[in-house]
Amino acid sequence: MNKDKITSVKWFAQENLLLYIIITFFILFSFIGPGFFTLNNFLVILRSMSIVTVLGLGITFVITAGEIDLSIGSVPAFSAAIFAILLEKNYPLLVGIIGATVIATLIGFVNGKIVATTNLPSIIVTLATNMISSGFAYIITHQAPIVVTNEIFIRLFGGNIFGFPIIVLWMLFLMLISYIILHLTKIGRNLAFIGENRLAAYYAGIKVGDTLVLAFLISSIYSAIAGLLGVAQSFNAAPWMLSEYMMTAIAATIIGGTSFTGGKGNIIGVALGAFFLTMLSNGFLIIGIPQWVLYLINGIIIITALSWRYLH
Repeated sequence: MNKDKITSVKWFAQENLLLYIIITFFILFSFIGPGFFTLNNFLVILRSMSIVTVLGLGITFVITAGEIDLSIGSVPAFSAAIFAILLEKNYPLLVGIIGATVIATLIGFVNGKIVATTNLPSIIVTLATNMISSGFAYIITHQAPIVVTNEIFIRLFGGNIFGFPIIVLWMLFLMLISYIILHLTKIGRNLAFIGENRLAAYYAGIKVGDTLVLAFLISSIYSAIAGLLGVAQSFNAAPWMLSEYMMTAIAATIIGGTSFTGGKGNIIGVALGAFFLTMLSNGFLIIGIPQWVLYLINGIIIITALSWRYLH
């Protein structure tokens, strides 16, 4: 085998390492976890990973550009609260959806504009807007969940088609849209260029500021969608909802192959990362391992994945 073939084999193995790990753990849980290898449990995993994937898809655009968006920890709850309040006041469903999207878009615009014009670290800017959004969510909901009973909405975002979860179809649809934007359009190429070398992108004629704002807009809009999907699953909008998904979404994105330093995004990898983390949680719960152990394992996985990406 010549040197080029050896290099190609190594590259293929490195790029598909996560897939091999998923297959290994899936087989392992199938043998030791009673009820793991069933169609019903597989659908449970797909349903559970959907919101994490949607959040991960959105933040992939930001990370590809070399930035980070921590506001995804509270934008879903804030958007969901706006949606629920509008429905509670008897506004049409469409108005509620638009309201949730508009507030998320505004947050994304603020994030992107501040980062692009001040050069403040995005981790600081979005941490602040995360706290502000969370505060507003608690204020407008009076620190209590708002029940949502709109049947059309629940069927559209949280129902089933022939036993298959609609939320998974939303995830697949958003994956398709994200893949096209990030991998097949000028927007995606510009984001990767900016993440790789921002100064070079500027001198190449790319509108760096506008492109960064667009990345944060996309991230926030996806956060709003995640919030709506969360409402459809739980039938209420709570000010604390989905806050624990932030780190899982970021972890899924990085594990899936998106470079944390920017320059490379991987849409399919986001879904694989989300599936892997959700499958681990599901499998460990089935075999009786406590949830706190999973937190420890997830942390080790993230460090290992980052180290592997850095070394290779």
